[in-house]
Amino acid sequence: MKRFIFILTFILTFSNSVFAIDWLELTTPLGKSVALDKDSIVEKDGYYFYNIKYKNSNNSYYTVVTIQSGIVHPFSARIKFYPLSEYESLNGDYSNITVNKTKKLEAVTYDSVVNTCYREVKKIKKPLPSVTLN
Repeated sequence: MKRFIFILTFILTFSNSVFAIDWLELTTPLGKSVALDKDSIVEKDGYYFYNIKYKNSNNSYYTVVTIQSGIVHPFSARIKFYPLSEYESLNGDYSNITVNKTKKLEAVTYDSVVNTCYREVKKIKKPLPSVTLN
C-alpha cells in the first residue's frame, strides 16, 4: 500500500506539465517596451498572425493582443484582446489565433509597438540569407 501511494504521489507530482510562453522583449524607436510571443507567429492566407504583450497606460495592467498584419506591408489589425492572466491560463491560445481574421487593416506608424513587432516577425519568418566567404 505504501508503494502504491508513493507511485501515485510521484505520478501526480510530475505529470503536471509546465508551459512557458517565449516572450521576446522589444523596444520601439521611442523607447516603449513591448513583448512578442515568438511561439504564436503564424503565416496564413497572406497574413502574419502573432501575439504581443504591453502595459496598458490606462490601468498599468498587461494586455495581450492578437495582431494580424500583411506579409508584404505592415498594415495591421488588432483582432483579439486578452488580460495577461487569461492568455497564460490558455497557454497562448495558439489554436484560435486566426479565428477573427479580418480584411480591415489599418496603417501603422513607424514608431508604434505593432510596427516594431511586425519588423521582428519578418526577421523571424523570412531571415536574410547568410553569406559565406571563401
